[in-house]
Amino acid sequence: MAVLAEVSLPGVQRLWMERRPDHPDALTLFAWGVMARGRHTPPPSDEFQLAWYASSEASRLRPTDPNPWIVQLGLLRQRRRPNDEVFTLWDEITARDPWNREAHLQMFGYLSPQECGTRGQLLDFVDDVRAVAPASAPTAAMPLWSLVERYRAALGQGGVGALTAVHLWEHGEAAHILDEATATWLRPGHLTHAARLADLNLLVHALSEARKHASAADVFAAVGGKVTAFPWNRGGADPVSAFLSAQNQAVRATR
Repeated sequence: MAVLAEVSLPGVQRLWMERRPDHPDALTLFAWGVMARGRHTPPPSDEFQLAWYASSEASRLRPTDPNPWIVQLGLLRQRRRPNDEVFTLWDEITARDPWNREAHLQMFGYLSPQECGTRGQLLDFVDDVRAVAPASAPTAAMPLWSLVERYRAALGQGGVGALTAVHLWEHGEAAHILDEATATWLRPGHLTHAARLADLNLLVHALSEARKHASAADVFAAVGGKVTAFPWNRGGADPVSAFLSAQNQAVRATR
């Protein structure tokens, strides 16, 4: 659903919903498209209301599906709505799918200091997920995602903060997270969720930034040249070029 919302035309999404107002997927796709575009340009009020109605109707038609609730969570996040409203939706999602990756990333963004939370709330959220989620759950990359965001924030400070950012990867917690992911994620049958390649891209990027090029080589092999925009697009970089540059460093390190 996330992929279709990104690549299909808004007019097609709306047309399918109008032709099939009784189809939960048609309703959810339209609403998800509004949410996805809202990351760049906030939707006008009437489109927001229509997306909210569509997702509400989809949840009524298919009560067990977490996706309509995820869309509403994303829409409220964009509107910077209060915690009680957001966590009500969070409870609905986790009751249906406790380790939903998209929902966790939405909450990660909402709880960040740049949006509606604090650094402490964000770290507590990630620690709670790490403590209770199965190691192979779709949320497996949450601790690593948090580290990458902290690393990017340090780079963004400029000056001494940027120069010393690489040392974040040497600290005990960060080193443990990297080592654990490197040791387990490549095991057959360990990561089986749909965004497995996105998580492996995140891992190999982190290993490259941590200058663990030899460890990155096996992960690059598992990725098989399939590049995701994030995290390689930092600072507006071309993701494929950044990926290939890091891959070449890994190859040289193993010779």
